[in-house]
Amino acid sequence: MPEFAPAIRQLEAVRESAGDPRTAYLIRSRLRRALLTCARTVAETQNLEKPRLPGQWVLAEDAPEELTRVVALCRRIHQNSEHLCQPSESFDVRWEEGWRSLSIDLDRLQEMLATVESD
Repeated sequence: MPEFAPAIRQLEAVRESAGDPRTAYLIRSRLRRALLTCARTVAETQNLEKPRLPGQWVLAEDAPEELTRVVALCRRIHQNSEHLCQPSESFDVRWEEGWRSLSIDLDRLQEMLATVESD
């Protein structure tokens, strides 16, 4: 059973950082760390080499559906956050709209990780 508790805690830290959009760099840093933790946990669960950088995903061909869904959502969050967390957009309306959308995905990821962990 995967141990996603550290990633869940890191996602909570991302939300804390988002309370002040001026901390876009902190949000980006914490989010990348959380996604890397997810990727490493998925790899470890499958006895695969752990990724070294955020945005690198490893998934065995016969990976369980739940891990496939976790990786797909992590990829989506990673791609969407690349544009969202640019420091120049901290106070922009696009940042607020983008954060709302990303926040929904983060909710889904936290729920998914908690479900996978409890199975």
